[in-house]
Amino acid sequence: MVLLSLLLQVSTDTSDTDYNPIAGFLALMFAGLLYFIPAIVGRTHRQATSIFFLNLLLGWSIIGWIGALIWALSKPAPSVRVVAAPGPRSSVADELQKLQALREAGTITAVEFEQQKARLLS
Repeated sequence: MVLLSLLLQVSTDTSDTDYNPIAGFLALMFAGLLYFIPAIVGRTHRQATSIFFLNLLLGWSIIGWIGALIWALSKPAPSVRVVAAPGPRSSVADELQKLQALREAGTITAVEFEQQKARLLS
């Protein structure tokens, strides 16, 4: 309230040559603080940079300022993490049976079968 009265006194008293630069500076800082309330409130938001730039560029309009404030106060949707369920793990015996079936079908040679068998058993 004191700051507002100092501001009014500085702006309405034109006949007085005593300008208080501290009051002007405080009024400017107070106006800047009010202007950037949406950016200050939304500083921990996931999209804080976007909120800041909306506030900086469109905050002069009431709609831009209110939009930035609403965005800053909104709770971001939780990010959804999709985790694939692990497939059924086949045992070494199952893998050996598959290799045996491939060897019998002629898909792999006996040498390849032995190499894969050694890899599985090691």
